[in-house]
Order: sequence, then C-alpha cells, then structure tokens
Amino acid sequence: MKTIAKAAALALVAALALTGCTATENQERKAAQQAAQIKDSLEKKNLEKKRAREEDPDSIRYLYLMNFGQIVGYYVTKGKISSNGSQIGPESEILYAHSAPNVVDSAKDDGTYGAGDPGIFFFTTDDVMVETSLDYIQSDQPLAIDVPRLRK
Repeated sequence: MKTIAKAAALALVAALALTGCTATENQERKAAQQAAQIKDSLEKKNLEKKRAREEDPDSIRYLYLMNFGQIVGYYVTKGKISSNGSQIGPESEILYAHSAPNVVDSAKDDGTYGAGDPGIFFFTTDDVMVETSLDYIQSDQPLAIDVPRLRK
C-alpha cells in the first residue's frame, strides 16, 4: 500500500512540475512575442490606407491594360478592381460521413463548381462592367503614360 501511495504522490508531483514548466515556458514565449511585435509599423499603416481606398465605392482609379509588356489602353474606373476568382460564399465545406470529416469544394456563387474565370473585373465611371485577363497597372491618379483610350 505504501508503495502505491508513494508512486501516486511522485506521479502527482511530477505532473505538477511538468505543468509548471510548461506554463512558465508558455508565458515566457508570449512575453517574448509581445516584446518583438512592432506596434505601429509603416507597413501596417500602408495596408490600412490601401484598404480604406479600396473600400471607397466612389473612388476613381485609372487602369492601364498591358499586353506582352506594352500598355495597350486604359479605363477610368469607379470603386475597387476585383478578382474573377473571388466569391461571396465559402470556398470549401466540411461534410461528415460516418463521423469522419471530409473537406469538399463548395459551389461557386453562380451554382457551378470548378475553377472560375481568370483575371479581374471592374466598373467604369459610366457603370459598364469590364472583365479582362490582361496584366494591368492601377493608380488613383492618372500616370504620365501616352496610351490610346479603349473604345466602348
């Protein structure tokens, strides 16, 4: 009986000691991470400024289309330039079959499955939707580039 009691006591002490070490190590890691974090970085400010401009539905942008490295035209756009690959709903779902989780692709917003159209889409200041898979440069001010205006 004494042997069992001693073993149980030793096991309890060992468990408490291990728990204490783990908690202390965890606290030290958290403190080190917080000390290493930059609270007010220029990168963060830039990202916040970019997001604010992108989320302004009335923002005017200048989109220059490129083909084989040459600028071939431009559009004056209103609002955000969006990816054709974006969708409103989740891209995958978790289904449970016989208690085992399986991750499957969700239907796209239009009800179809599979890869979406490549490229981007945007709306002009005349509220015309344009889609393209050409490379592009966008700016919130006109750039000093002499390019032809694409016709409607």
